[in-house]
Amino acid sequence: MRARIYQPEIMDEETVDQDTADEIYRYLAAVNRLFGGVRGTIARFETFSRSWRPGERIEVLEVACGAADVPRALVAWGRARGFDLRVTATDILPSALDYARRAGPPETRLRLVCANVEHLPIRDGAVDYVTCGLFFHHLTDAQIVAALRSFDRLATRGIVVNDLVRSRRAYLWTWLFTRPFHPILHHDGPLSIRRALKPAEMEHLAADAGLSWLSVQRHFGHRMTLAGQKH
Repeated sequence: MRARIYQPEIMDEETVDQDTADEIYRYLAAVNRLFGGVRGTIARFETFSRSWRPGERIEVLEVACGAADVPRALVAWGRARGFDLRVTATDILPSALDYARRAGPPETRLRLVCANVEHLPIRDGAVDYVTCGLFFHHLTDAQIVAALRSFDRLATRGIVVNDLVRSRRAYLWTWLFTRPFHPILHHDGPLSIRRALKPAEMEHLAADAGLSWLSVQRHFGHRMTLAGQKH
């Protein structure tokens, strides 16, 4: 666990049928709900919202949204807090967006768009915040730096990145929790931990991107967020 590995995950290289994709995204959404995927991201927005005006419209771009469970949770949180929070959620995989559309009721404040992170249909400065979850461990260090710089150009206010923490304990727990489920999950889940960053590594990459205003917080479930607001 001293260093990241870059062995591809099955879901990075293979196209699976929609039923299999549904099973995988349903599992990942449950993991986000039970552990630090949803709560970690919302905790950062709780802090950001102290400077928002009641009823203010907040535009968020979610990159690599997967099941779009975190964007849905953000919209619900914003509505409960009295903010007009709207999310444009993007993913490169049509199977992810297909599941996301069926995973919850229609939501006027959530827009799902098929797009690659390198060619997002958003102009610079068009959103208040850019977020992503369980995405950076799929990237190389150089790609993470490039993504952070892109997020910085797109967002006028801030960034929230939520991802796994690489550790032996996280690997063992993930191996155990994925064992009863689909073989792809049992293969990719533990591998994701080995591909993930440690907090100090995440902060180092943020510094390389020139974003020293971002900081790391640890969360329950072997999660961390790299987040901050521009000053």
